[in-house]
Amino acid sequence: MQLTLTEDQRLIRDTSEQFLADVSDSAAVRRAMASASGYDEDVWRRIGRELGWCGIAIPETYGGLGLGPVELVLIQEQAGRRLLCAPFFATVCVGATLLQTVGTDAAQARFLPHIAAGALRLAVPLYGDPEPWRAAVNPLTARHAAGTWVLDGEVRQLLDGVSADWLLLFAALPDAGTGVFAVPRTAAGLSVTPLPTWDQTRRIAAACFAGVAAERIDDPARTASGWPRFGALVRLYLAAEQLGGAQQCLDLTVAYTATRRQFGRPIAAFQAVKHRCAEMMVRIESLRSAVYAAAAQAATGDGALFAAECAGARLLAADTFFWCAQEAIQLHGGVGFTWEYDPQLYFKRAQATSHVFGTADALRAELAAALLDAGSLPVIATTADDPENARFRAEVAEWMRTHLCGPYAVLKHRGGPGDEDFEPALRKAWEQELAAGGWTCIGWPKEVGGRGLSIDQQVIFHEEYARAGGPGRMGHIGEGLIGPALIRYGTPEQKQRFLPPIIAGREFWAQGYSEPGAGSDLANVQTRCWQEADGSWRVQGQKIWTSLAHEADWIFVLARCEPGSKGHKGLAFLLLPLKQPGIEIRPIRQLGGGAEFNEVFFDGARAEKDHIVGAPGDGWKVAMGLLEAERGVSTLGQQMRFAHELELIIAAARRNGRARDPAIRARIAQAWVGLRVMRANALRMLAGGGEQGLQREALIYKYYWSNWHRDLGKLAMDVLGADGDVRSDDPAIRPLQQLFFFSRADTIYAGTNEIQLNIIAERGLGMPREPRPAG
Repeated sequence: MQLTLTEDQRLIRDTSEQFLADVSDSAAVRRAMASASGYDEDVWRRIGRELGWCGIAIPETYGGLGLGPVELVLIQEQAGRRLLCAPFFATVCVGATLLQTVGTDAAQARFLPHIAAGALRLAVPLYGDPEPWRAAVNPLTARHAAGTWVLDGEVRQLLDGVSADWLLLFAALPDAGTGVFAVPRTAAGLSVTPLPTWDQTRRIAAACFAGVAAERIDDPARTASGWPRFGALVRLYLAAEQLGGAQQCLDLTVAYTATRRQFGRPIAAFQAVKHRCAEMMVRIESLRSAVYAAAAQAATGDGALFAAECAGARLLAADTFFWCAQEAIQLHGGVGFTWEYDPQLYFKRAQATSHVFGTADALRAELAAALLDAGSLPVIATTADDPENARFRAEVAEWMRTHLCGPYAVLKHRGGPGDEDFEPALRKAWEQELAAGGWTCIGWPKEVGGRGLSIDQQVIFHEEYARAGGPGRMGHIGEGLIGPALIRYGTPEQKQRFLPPIIAGREFWAQGYSEPGAGSDLANVQTRCWQEADGSWRVQGQKIWTSLAHEADWIFVLARCEPGSKGHKGLAFLLLPLKQPGIEIRPIRQLGGGAEFNEVFFDGARAEKDHIVGAPGDGWKVAMGLLEAERGVSTLGQQMRFAHELELIIAAARRNGRARDPAIRARIAQAWVGLRVMRANALRMLAGGGEQGLQREALIYKYYWSNWHRDLGKLAMDVLGADGDVRSDDPAIRPLQQLFFFSRADTIYAGTNEIQLNIIAERGLGMPREPRPAG
């Protein structure tokens, strides 16, 4: 499942963005807030009758456009971004969805055509805790009287209750079940009273029912599957709205900080401001991945996983929107607290929607129950395959079952970060076993010796590899980094020399980027190189944090080839054999006791004249192209390893009773949601092809997963409690201890959090770059 929009979907997204920017700008929203109805009738007419948005997810047989959840999510996102004042959410997102999921044929035929035409406005009740939906109807009861249904009671909050034509309501039945009823707003015995709400962009009313005649519109034959789908979709549509609102909070803040000057420069140039804006972007793009993934799944099926995806998106949306709204006020300073500036409007909407259809805390509890109690939600969850991919998945699983056994059985779930010094010789032999089966370099083009598998099949391989317990790959640097770089930038001779041994699992690589004095500043390279009379290259300097250099055969090195050059200029990208005079490798002992990192010292080490990738001076371009490859399909395998770690945490919590601790349960649920976000974000990146470096989802990826994984390590130790403080070889404990200690490095290596936030702010948001010190 690749998360990419079709041409028609992009058109819908762009059209809705442009239209709502025009008709629902700040001035228009404030006019609507001051009007009697709460919205502009002409805008509503254009939405329904000219653009056809009211019928976008309604079947063509009822006069709709026959599209679906993805298209409605795209519109709803822009509606939230512009605080659209209209009965769109109540009528289209809630009302029409309710009719289509549980409504009778007669009710659908009666109401849906009018909704699709923009000729009918609905009011719906707002409940804070919707699961189960039938339990949320305590205020209303339904009874039979004179051959019809009659409603009694009070609905405390009815969205668009004053302006609606009809009310759709839930009521308790005499047999303790739940029914759905339709009532015209002008019905006898019904009184609707507007409520003075803080969020004036939406109108809410209280409604009292005293023997009000009602039409029952739900079909009991549909409710078993209809109720869960209705709840999931409504959460999804609300999450899309909150996503749009959060995005506008960020947009307003970036624009304001670019013009507000303090101490002689725009406040957007201050790192503290940039980092807070970058954090907003990380949260928003993570939420966007969650929302788009749930929408894509909504278009193809139902089930427990879909409901969980929507619950996860909704809880992230509640947290993200409120956090971004309060950050917008903070970063606007004093004016952010005023009525004149728009952050206050989004702050009020964020609060008002934070508890609708379930608070974030309630949704975490719901997901925890599914994970820890009912067992209805798997930790390692993949989407359904088409028949061809299902056969391929079975092929991979069977190969792993029949080969990761015998002498290789000891490698299951071993050799990952924090454990990379486990059985390196046996893991090298495993690489050759993979190669013999055709499972190395599966995404490389066929013309260079790869298998040229589709993105879907590559994703499946990495998922099934990790599911079977496949060990950490000794060939990762070769297959995932230098190989793709050579395919893109290397000469034919370099490809012929270096690619076949990588494919065969016979040669292994290390990465020579980081240096002791440079930290995360990769451009601050001090290692130098020069060319001898015979054309060969010599290298002088030091690299650090080189994973498994002591087990590698080759290293690629970024070195300065132009004396006096600075920054990105004057760099060369060289390929050196590690087993030669002039190279010394020293292990670095880590806080967890392992030594998979190394220092590598170069004292006149030699590279062949043809072992420079690109021309002298092209080193930065090659290095950046190589780093983009880190955000490829293999990230899905990384996530499956993370999922296995979460499974171990859940098992430990069940064993020692901490699975009953509400705080631990909430953290486990949050971790599961984070896993799904990473999967969705990776699929968004893969959909972007070769422009990954320019995509926001690619910019946030390393920051997101590293912080998530660090938090997972702390969760692991908190679950273990005192048992975690004692060194253990127990396979149920040792991996969690390794996870805790090694994950503390995740937010440091390959770019610290602080550097990542600078990159996100500058490249993703266009905020000013930090001036480099003179000299």
